[in-house]
Amino acid sequence: MAKHDLNFLEFMQTFRRGELLTEGDAKLTDLVSAMREHGEGGSMTISLKFKPNKAGQLECVPSITTKKPTRALGTGIYFASDEGRLTRRDPNQMDIEDEIERRRSIETH
Repeated sequence: MAKHDLNFLEFMQTFRRGELLTEGDAKLTDLVSAMREHGEGGSMTISLKFKPNKAGQLECVPSITTKKPTRALGTGIYFASDEGRLTRRDPNQMDIEDEIERRRSIETH
């Protein structure tokens, strides 16, 4: 009589005709790409949840999650205007264009 027992690797390979392996491979590739891009580590978790159903069979619901490194957005520097709005220009500092115009007007007089 043929033996139909599955070891762990066979289970992973045959789950839904290879769907689990295909998804895992895609997520692993994505994770490795992100790690190479950002130079930081990440992780991949495979969870296999089993439960018996009313017919006495074992149902398995797998999930594969990754934690990829991400690029930090960095810091933005802004100033508050008198109107309570954000601005990139320091309201207490003269613009270079204003200073150039001021100097031109002095030179022409």
